[in-house]
Amino acid sequence: MNRTQYKIIAQRIFKSNNQRVAVEAVVFDGLSSYEAEKRFDVPKGTLSRNVRKYKNEVDYLKNVVAA
Repeated sequence: MNRTQYKIIAQRIFKSNNQRVAVEAVVFDGLSSYEAEKRFDVPKGTLSRNVRKYKNEVDYLKNVVAA
């Protein structure tokens, strides 16, 4: 997935812009979830779950395309 595709998916699955930006930083820039939570003011302990949610969505989309 590239950043443009990410933004489309993130717009649909995350309500907060802070969550979208923080997950993007973890997925594309290599930040740790902990560092991204602090940097983007995301509630502690939620970002790992959001990253997992995004990765599950990507896996689902890949399966749909492959079917």
